[in-house]
Amino acid sequence: MTEQYVRLLVVDENAAVRRALVLRLTRARDLRIIGDTSSLENAAVMIAEQRPDVVILESKRRDGAALPFCQRLRKMECRPAIVVLTSFANEDERLSFKHLGIEHYLLKDIDTEELIRVVRSLAHNEIGISQ
Repeated sequence: MTEQYVRLLVVDENAAVRRALVLRLTRARDLRIIGDTSSLENAAVMIAEQRPDVVILESKRRDGAALPFCQRLRKMECRPAIVVLTSFANEDERLSFKHLGIEHYLLKDIDTEELIRVVRSLAHNEIGISQ
């Protein structure tokens, strides 16, 4: 019997935030961080080459490109599930992501176990990884 892992990519401009997210998420034995980056271009390449199951993306980027990036991801052949993390919630922003089919718009201070649960749920239900 082979174990299946949920493959994650973390995309956040702040290196300390990325490190903290990676550290939090590696607590779960069934999650594997395949990479982390601040660059959306690097993220696009990593997604195409490594095909993560879930991408965790910050919404409040200095370049304002999180929403257009999600639009781009939705057109890719290997569409990962997306969890958007934000420092502070904005209803218009949440609705914009929801319009793209992204239901998980969460505060960055989400409890670690809850974030892991969301990632697992996306991978198991949307991606089809068996439980």
